[in-house]
Amino acid sequence: MRPGSPPPSGPSSGASLPAAFFSLVAHAGVVLVGLVSIPVATSSEVVSTPMVYIPIELVTIADTTNIAPVYEQVEEEEAPSETETEAAPAPAAAAPEPEDMIAIDPPKPKPPEKPPQAKPTPPSKSLSSELDDILASVSKDTPAPKRNTPTDPASGEKGAPRRGVGDMKRMTASITDYIRSQLIANRCWTDHSDMADARRLKATFRVWFGRNGKFSQAYQLVSPGREPAGDVPLQTFIAHGRRALDMCNKIGWMVPPEYFELPQPQPIDIEFLPKIATQ
Repeated sequence: MRPGSPPPSGPSSGASLPAAFFSLVAHAGVVLVGLVSIPVATSSEVVSTPMVYIPIELVTIADTTNIAPVYEQVEEEEAPSETETEAAPAPAAAAPEPEDMIAIDPPKPKPPEKPPQAKPTPPSKSLSSELDDILASVSKDTPAPKRNTPTDPASGEKGAPRRGVGDMKRMTASITDYIRSQLIANRCWTDHSDMADARRLKATFRVWFGRNGKFSQAYQLVSPGREPAGDVPLQTFIAHGRRALDMCNKIGWMVPPEYFELPQPQPIDIEFLPKIATQ
């Protein structure tokens, strides 16, 4: 044989493998039998030992036990540092003994002082109310007519009272202002101060009234005496005055009764000015 060559496989190596296998199985069986037989032997010994019973007798020494009960100690909670003390109610005072009381009349209360009442301010009078007061004062100042009053030839009415010239002028002026106030109150005549050359514009009309509150005859232009031919602003102003009279005549005039006490027909002159405040 050459060095380094493997040994030849023969019949001896093939026969050793089954023998080793059977040997291993036999040893494993022995170990398994030993493990099973040991617990069985020990358990049979324990079961076979007999149990010994010890008798116990209970003897009553006393009806009650002398053992003191054990209580669990409960920890007391800490009281608050500041405790509120409730005030004890004061004892009720003894009722005083009744004494002989003398009835004394209580002082009479003073009557409440009345606050000073403010004097009511008189209401502002309108233009018409002021004119009524003027007419009333004029009628009061007029003396009552005598029974045996002769007929006034100028008036043509029987029994018409005589009036002084001054009284008639004052009454006529009051009636004129009263009629002019109706032109403004009914908006028949408005402010015309914005017209061209308004400072020189002026017109006067003469009117007569009937008892029905209308004109008894056609009104007349008194000033200027005739229609201006070439003065356009004055012509326009006069036309506005006529229109104002016609408008209020359709509405109706409130003629004071003193007017019909004057000699009839009594004319009233109404003057138109551009600025209402100056009338």
